[in-house]
Amino acid sequence: MKSFLTNWKTTTAGAALIFAGLGDLLTQLSAGSWDGTRLMADITGIISGAGLIFAKDGNVTGGSVRQ
Repeated sequence: MKSFLTNWKTTTAGAALIFAGLGDLLTQLSAGSWDGTRLMADITGIISGAGLIFAKDGNVTGGSVRQ
C-alpha cells in the first residue's frame, strides 16, 4: 500500500483545507452561535481536504499499480 504522504503538494493543500475548516468550526463553537452557511462550507472544505490528501499528483505518470 502506497503512503498518502508521498504527494507533498496535494497533501499540503488538503491539510490546509482541513485545518481551516476545523478552525472555523472551533471558532463557531466557542462563540456559541452556528451559521448554517459557514457550517456547510466548513464541511465541504474538510471533505475536499481529505480527497486531496489521498489524490495523486498531476505530474505523476502511469497507473496506480507499481509494475
